[in-house]
Amino acid sequence: MVYQPVREVPQRRRGLGIAALVLGIAGLLTLWLCGLGVLPALAGVVVGVIAVVQRNGRGMAVAGLILSAVTLALAIAFAVWFYGRIAPCSDQARYPTKQARDECLQKRVPFFKATPRP
Repeated sequence: MVYQPVREVPQRRRGLGIAALVLGIAGLLTLWLCGLGVLPALAGVVVGVIAVVQRNGRGMAVAGLILSAVTLALAIAFAVWFYGRIAPCSDQARYPTKQARDECLQKRVPFFKATPRP
């Protein structure tokens, strides 16, 4: 009886998929920090696409891509909302002084507080 040599099964590589998932989660969790979550979300999209193409932890890469896309969509939606709230306050015909513009911002965006200049 002749035995076939035992071949080791190569380890499945999942590093890029894990990285995409971690970046997607980090982006979503840090988005509220002045939009800082956009940076890991962008990196998550890039790493996720590379992982899917190379079949490197594909399931985790797809999950990371989805989380990163959700983070970017939330960031864009917030930016559009925010711009819509502050844009009318920049009308100098309606608000000729800086104080008037500051008051407009305080009314339209509740978390804005004008700071006095030294």
